[in-house]
Amino acid sequence: MRNSELGRTGAVRPLWSEADSLRERVADAPALFGFFSFDAALSQRASHGHLRTNPAARAALIRLCAAPNTRGAVFSGRRVETLQRRLRLHRLGYVGVNGAEVQNFGLRLVTEPDLELVEQAIGRLRKSCARVPAFEATGIVLEDRIWSLVLHLRHAGTADQIAAAEHFGRLAAAEGLRLRRGNEAIEAAAQETSLGRAALGLLAGLRAALPVYVGAGDADEEGFATVQRFGGITVHVGPPPRAGTAARWHVADCGEVIRLIHWLADARRRGPR
Repeated sequence: MRNSELGRTGAVRPLWSEADSLRERVADAPALFGFFSFDAALSQRASHGHLRTNPAARAALIRLCAAPNTRGAVFSGRRVETLQRRLRLHRLGYVGVNGAEVQNFGLRLVTEPDLELVEQAIGRLRKSCARVPAFEATGIVLEDRIWSLVLHLRHAGTADQIAAAEHFGRLAAAEGLRLRRGNEAIEAAAQETSLGRAALGLLAGLRAALPVYVGAGDADEEGFATVQRFGGITVHVGPPPRAGTAARWHVADCGEVIRLIHWLADARRRGPR
């Protein structure tokens, strides 16, 4: 259930207003597993419009993964190889294409979908889209991520966005694929993939760990819901959406996420006061 009553008791709250009580939970936990959305938590929007890795993200994650009984993983709709190239960290788990790809340092219990069948379905969807004039409109871009197909709408006009989104939805449904909405983009992916499912599998490799999930967007809402069931800490990056969020706390931006990662690392090193 999402926290949609913003500003009221039980709604999503500023993380730093409750940092002292949360610190005790982090320090006292037998282990900690931090999950971070690459796109929403560790990246910044450059002047030309593309996302770039926050320069401080790598150093912060190194400190976190070096803390006692602490692991981290980065989640994204991008391919794992892209995440590894951006961060260059071996003691870190990587979950790509919103759960279709999983590579992790240490034990895990993750059941990935049949990637061959998913790739075939995405291939058919891509060919179907190539025959639709709506996808040729200015500003409409289709990005093939092998196990998902992403429709980017950011630079298109409103009418073209609506037309392309409607066609994309119908074609994806015909292939039995699920849709996720992101930041001015729509992704078609396998029904079995989700960041929540990936987080659950990674947690199985670190028993009794306190999970911390930091992100924003529809895909990360699945992760928030899973971590909530384990009594974890869920943090939305940026202003809470009007539709609400399953996260319990929020921070302002990517810069605050870097501060949060260092805060987690410090709490794990110092232990209870």
